[in-house]
Amino acid sequence: MKENFSFKNNRIDQVEYSFRDASVPPPFHRSYKITVKSDSVYIVVNSYETIITDTNFVSSPEKLNKIIMLLDEGKVRNEKLPDNDGYTGGTGENIVCKNNDTIIFSGYVYHCADMDSGNLAGNYSLAVKAMAALIPDLEGLLKRQ
Repeated sequence: MKENFSFKNNRIDQVEYSFRDASVPPPFHRSYKITVKSDSVYIVVNSYETIITDTNFVSSPEKLNKIIMLLDEGKVRNEKLPDNDGYTGGTGENIVCKNNDTIIFSGYVYHCADMDSGNLAGNYSLAVKAMAALIPDLEGLLKRQ
């Protein structure tokens, strides 16, 4: 990715955030993906391969633009993080920005044993919190069995 990459200066029509839960027993495992477009927010929650929630909510271009601005404000970027030295069982996060299904940005971080590895850097939590706020009762959806 270019060093002076700017999310707001690229045509982005979709932002995806994925959370991959740790290796825990199925009743406690919750991975999910939130996709924000100019007219909708989509969430799918799973426990390994079993879909628990798969639903859409209405959104707006302003909400998508806010998330794009937060990615810029958080200076989200691709940057090589340290290798994880073989740790397993942690959690993972991925952010993907697209325009007409073409990937404009993609970054991944794996959290394990107080160490991060991957290539996603910056304060992406600003955008993630804004995306999560678009899902009514996200906590409840993650607990549903």
